[in-house]
Amino acid sequence: MLTRRTNVLLEEEDYLTLVYLSRREDKTIGELIRSAIVKTYKSKVGDSGMGKSLKSSIQNGWRLLVNPKKPLAYKALIEYGRKY
Repeated sequence: MLTRRTNVLLEEEDYLTLVYLSRREDKTIGELIRSAIVKTYKSKVGDSGMGKSLKSSIQNGWRLLVNPKKPLAYKALIEYGRKY
């Protein structure tokens, strides 16, 4: 299931290449990009434990968010998020 959305800025030539390939292969541009990610990057990561460390980091982060050791400064977090 797809759970994350992102935006990518492309050069015009790259975009036109994706449009051409999407029509030729009868796939969406998103499907082409996702398959390229799998072919290019997932093989490099493999089962080297990256998934485990990422999973534990997420779990630890959620634990701190739900039950922080010190109160969260929500106003500071909001202002920090506005910078980007």
